[in-house]
Amino acid sequence: MAAALGGAWGYLSSPFVHTSAWLALPYIVPAALVAASWRPPSRTHAKARGLVLGGVGAFVALVYAHLATFTLYVVAFVLWAYQGGG
Repeated sequence: MAAALGGAWGYLSSPFVHTSAWLALPYIVPAALVAASWRPPSRTHAKARGLVLGGVGAFVALVYAHLATFTLYVVAFVLWAYQGGG
């Protein structure tokens, strides 16, 4: 639930909200991490592993859209500077 809410909040609060749906594909990785955390623990350390996987999945879902936005801005700036800066 936290990964879904974090992903929705991160996606809706970024400029990607009006772009094509293929930019939402990387949300599969956080969803897989959270799904792996649902596996019942068989050993004592497995419970900690599930908590870590779930937390990392929720965090990645929250920050993915902003990280992708930053990356695209950096690439655009580098290309602009490479062409002579306008």
